[in-house]
Amino acid sequence: MGIETAGEWLRNKGVSNTNIDFVETILTFTSTAKERDNKIDEINKMLKTTFPEKNAKVNPNLTFSQFDKILRDNGIVIDLSEMLTRYKEQGSCVGLCNQLLESQ
Repeated sequence: MGIETAGEWLRNKGVSNTNIDFVETILTFTSTAKERDNKIDEINKMLKTTFPEKNAKVNPNLTFSQFDKILRDNGIVIDLSEMLTRYKEQGSCVGLCNQLLESQ
């Protein structure tokens, strides 16, 4: 058996595909917002269009506790440290994952 990707790990924890897409979108959009903070309004509009049932806003200065709250407020309860470590290990959003892990 190979190593699980972060998405596979989340799926095995009972997280739906829609919620996995939401988590990955938040990570990707937050990474983008860090580089393009002049586009935050556009990024948040795209987030709301993509996930109209979710309540979240991208913030380029996102902290671990803020990310945890976003997930919990949207019904996603997981070990955030483990998830971020898995995304980092597979090379996804390494800088953001490191920043979030350091801010816990």
